Amino acid sequence: MGSIAQFIVADDDKSVRTFLVHALTRQGYRVSAVTTLAGLWDYAMSERGNILITDVGFPDGDVLDVLPRIKEKRPDLQIIVMSARTNLLTAIKTQKYEVVEYFPKPFELGKLIEVCNRAAKFYSTKGGIGATSPNNSKSTELSIPETIAIPLAGQSAIMQNTFKLLTKYSTSKVPVLIHAEAGAEKEEIAHTLCQIGNHTTTEFVSINISHTHSNNHFNLLFGEESILKSASKKNLFINNIELLSTDAQRAMMSYLDKLETSPYSPNRIIIGTCVDLRKHVSEGLFRDDLYFFLSSAYLTVPPLRDRLEDVKLLASLICKRLSDEFGINKTLQTEAVDRLQDWNWPGNLRELIFVIRRLFVNSDSNEITVSEVSTEISKLQNDSSEDKKTSLGQSAKYHIEKYFNSLGNDLPSSGLFDKILREVEKPLIYATMRRTSGNQIKASEILGINRNTLRKKIKQLNLPLSRDGYK
Repeated sequence: MGSIAQFIVADDDKSVRTFLVHALTRQGYRVSAVTTLAGLWDYAMSERGNILITDVGFPDGDVLDVLPRIKEKRPDLQIIVMSARTNLLTAIKTQKYEVVEYFPKPFELGKLIEVCNRAAKFYSTKGGIGATSPNNSKSTELSIPETIAIPLAGQSAIMQNTFKLLTKYSTSKVPVLIHAEAGAEKEEIAHTLCQIGNHTTTEFVSINISHTHSNNHFNLLFGEESILKSASKKNLFINNIELLSTDAQRAMMSYLDKLETSPYSPNRIIIGTCVDLRKHVSEGLFRDDLYFFLSSAYLTVPPLRDRLEDVKLLASLICKRLSDEFGINKTLQTEAVDRLQDWNWPGNLRELIFVIRRLFVNSDSNEITVSEVSTEISKLQNDSSEDKKTSLGQSAKYHIEKYFNSLGNDLPSSGLFDKILREVEKPLIYATMRRTSGNQIKASEILGINRNTLRKKIKQLNLPLSRDGYK
């Protein structure tokens, strides 16, 4: 008969501590509790306890600072970490130091008990004291970055699972699909994923499908000077994959099926999208087999409006980056940061960066005031209000000018005319087909174009051919 595992619950929050002790006791385990980091250290070093469930922050220190020493002294001790307000570094360190599991608070008790039961079973079947922890040795290969990329900065509860999954996916080479709204800076997130993974290379090649006409997608990926050739043995990031043309989708799937034998194989592939690709699959706009392959690991990044408590840290990091860029140190007044948190940021993180950049450039003081921020927010509010009441032409003019302004001094890539028409044409035809329940004859009459022309456009725009796609 195997030995019975003993749990240590370490948390300075009495309610959490009492709750976990009670729940584990009801499972039939022996449970002890400690309230400080010093108490945790003393208890673990006295060879008591086999499975540790611990918070990160204590009044007398951070448990992540002592985890390497605990693991060195007690390699048999299985460790489960839980924390409410931590950042990406916390998630990286918990995996690097080979913890059994990391639970962002608030956690689901059922999932925690499931992990505890698994750890206890491992201890029992491996013969009790002296059993080696089952943690994945690959975790120690993780690299801890000197700084956190701005899109991944923050301590909000909603970001905890993003941190955990990004760290988990970084240890393998499976394709990762990053789903985030426009303006979330997906490329920086993809770059971070490659940096902390500590694989053979951190070299990074990025391509944005929206910058190339659909007729050129195949050549972009598979031509003589294709992106896949330039990304050989490197990390490849493809953004806006939802816009990939039908022929390029077909070729991509064929390529991925033979990836192991291809002479131009990337180190890993990361995909970015701002839409729900599952919906595109159901509507016949995206190949299901390609979606399943690319979404082996699915990473969702919450929009900025859902984590406004992170704006303070994000604004500080943006100011620091701009101070380094311009050689002038500027900061935001506390009240100015509060004002930034009042806006819902429909343009996401990129909009916040652009606003702070404008403030940084135009402010005459080294401290950006709440008045200056309020002026910028008022402009955004007015723009948003005008969007709701202007004509289609005025709205198009606004968005086109906004697009050119976002480029700074750069010129757009070639094919802008067709790109703009395509962006208007596709939702127009789709909406008309939805209104007519997929009846092409009625839709062609409403649009004022020949039915054959409509059918041709439906194919070119990768819209559903059958009526079922418009239900």
